[in-house]
Amino acid sequence: MSRFVHSHAVALSAQPSRAALTSGKSKRVLARLRRLFQARPHRWPDSELQSRFVPSGETTPHVSTRPESPFLSGLHLAVLLLLLTIAVGLYADVKSEQMHRQHLKIQAGLEGMVRLHQSVTNELATAVIEKNSQRAASYGRLHTQLETTMQEVQALTQHMALAAGIRALHEEQRALRAQEHQVFALMRDEQWDGAYQTLLSGDYVLALKVYEINSSSAVGALISELSSQAQQQDQLRQITLVLRLVAVLLLLWAGWRYSRRLKAELAEQLRLRWQVSAINQALEEKVKLRTAELETANQQLELLSTTDGLTGLANRRRFDQYWANECQRALRQASPLAVIMLDVDHFKAYNDHYGHQQGDDCLRRVGEVLQASVRRAGELAARYGGEEFVVILPGVSQQQAMDVAQGILVAMREASLSHASSPVAKMVTLSLGVAVGAPVATDACAQLLKMADDALYAAKNQGRNRVVLATSP
Repeated sequence: MSRFVHSHAVALSAQPSRAALTSGKSKRVLARLRRLFQARPHRWPDSELQSRFVPSGETTPHVSTRPESPFLSGLHLAVLLLLLTIAVGLYADVKSEQMHRQHLKIQAGLEGMVRLHQSVTNELATAVIEKNSQRAASYGRLHTQLETTMQEVQALTQHMALAAGIRALHEEQRALRAQEHQVFALMRDEQWDGAYQTLLSGDYVLALKVYEINSSSAVGALISELSSQAQQQDQLRQITLVLRLVAVLLLLWAGWRYSRRLKAELAEQLRLRWQVSAINQALEEKVKLRTAELETANQQLELLSTTDGLTGLANRRRFDQYWANECQRALRQASPLAVIMLDVDHFKAYNDHYGHQQGDDCLRRVGEVLQASVRRAGELAARYGGEEFVVILPGVSQQQAMDVAQGILVAMREASLSHASSPVAKMVTLSLGVAVGAPVATDACAQLLKMADDALYAAKNQGRNRVVLATSP
């Protein structure tokens, strides 16, 4: 019979998990429906949901589907055009700044060329006229600076229309320097008249005039090219400004169209909100009802799975869970823990004499005695199996545990249940084993339970109908 009850409790213990799963599924379905309604409020539920949740007799407004407004394409075009004009404007500004800096360097280089050329020519002429070679001492340095400046200008103008004129100036300058080197050679030989004649010869003077004219022309060409490029940059800026204005107008138009569409969609959502709210409310009520039913069934199944169906006490499954928890608590808090194991004396003989129905009534009476004797918070009485019971007493001393066990023994005697076939007494009696200890290791609880069981068998061996306290091993 005990095996049947235990298997029945195990079967019931598997059912709450299925009920909890069903409850979890209902909650997940409700959450998904909520997300559907919130994420897509402009769409109608399907006909099945409407027929299930919309009250009969109520009609739903017709939702007209309108084609997509072209404002998005206009908005994209305006944004693209605005970004393009900003990029072109930035490019124009950067390019203009680079060209301005380059032209300033070219202009400064040309002015430096003219100034250095004049310094070289004047110094050489002064040295020849005064017949003093010391007056041309800095000629080499000035010539080197002029050559360096000429190369810098040539490098800056290599991609400009001015590049050919600068290269021609460079060649003319080299030709002039070649003639001046002849003058220097005559000066070193103290041939001042020859140096004077060479310096004033027609070829040198003509080359000098041509070089000066070409230098002035190069400066004028630079100014003209600068003016042309500046005009091109101004035109590019004007074009980008016009395009920006067009882009702003397109943005304003797209915003106006979007505002109109937004107002229409808001009005449509307001018309739909009442129906979505009604459907949600009906669905909420139905799900709440089902959830409450499932929770009630869960609680009932949980109670059945942890309660002995015959005596109303906790069953073996509940005892194992509770005993493990109390052992862990006692181990953490270093508090005492007591357990009482008890058995109905000669219960088989009782069943054989009175029948199984009367035997069940006897077990129920034992359960009532245990429930009346175990009154403190945290104490638990359970059916351990068959005619064997167990009581857990947390935080009690040895004397307190013995008092509880004696109280159970006395209460059972006072119940005066007849037991004609018992060799101990003419009434139903109990044998009890008590074990008390403070667990200090994880296996101490199993040892404590074994000590209570050994004490129970000691009570039986000593004649039954008594309480025996377990001794420490």
